[in-house]
Amino acid sequence: MLIEQFDSVTILKSYIFLNFNALICNLINQAMKKYILVLSALLIIILSLTACRQNKTSSNQAVNEDAFLGEWYTVRGDVEAYSFLRDNGSFIFTGTQGMRPVIYGTWKIDEDKFVITMDNGTTTAYSFELMNDTLYFNKGLEIYTRTVPLEVQFPETRILKNLISDLGLKFSEPKLSDLTWGTWTDSTQSANDFTVKGYSISLGSNLSSDDLKLISGYLTDCGFERDTMLMTEICNGYWNDNQIVTVCTSQDPEALNDSIYIHVTSGIVPR
Repeated sequence: MLIEQFDSVTILKSYIFLNFNALICNLINQAMKKYILVLSALLIIILSLTACRQNKTSSNQAVNEDAFLGEWYTVRGDVEAYSFLRDNGSFIFTGTQGMRPVIYGTWKIDEDKFVITMDNGTTTAYSFELMNDTLYFNKGLEIYTRTVPLEVQFPETRILKNLISDLGLKFSEPKLSDLTWGTWTDSTQSANDFTVKGYSISLGSNLSSDDLKLISGYLTDCGFERDTMLMTEICNGYWNDNQIVTVCTSQDPEALNDSIYIHVTSGIVPR
């Protein structure tokens, strides 16, 4: 009887000990897993931050002057475009406005600075970041891109872009459009109409506004002359060298007021 009791107590103690030991092991394993996960996450974060700093530092340090050679068009800046060039071992630049050179000088990369020296001797050092085809000066205060803008690819759109920016009217963005023009044939004194591909912008307005006068005055101030042949109640034509511009109006027949649409179309006549 005593042996049976002893065996029962021993078995119970052993059972309790084994289960307690298993519980402790599970708790330790869970704690270790959490500890390992936390350490792994911290290690990944530290390595990522270190890599980012190294990449950011080395990206500019690894860039030399060759990476900037060529045309850069202004997204935000003081001129329309810059040309960074190499000339007999020196690095020179030209800044253009209205497709005409307006500033000149030299440039170089000095560690993490883009240094520009004007032809009058004034030197300015910019912090810079080169990302793909975009160049940032002073953390985005000036931005330049290699992507050729529409007005450079298609010069006929420049006057339209200038109308949008200078007059402050709510024109649409330029879109492809046909432009019909007419010329006199001297021998027969008859009109000869032709059509060229161009670009057009539109504006919602009304007959009582001064928008048409503003547009007409702007075009003449930019050197365009009014073509007396192309003058109707709804259209006026302007020309400057081989560039032609029409300013036409249209009206919704169901409109109950004097609201109109103004369409300005620009095209280049092949020489």
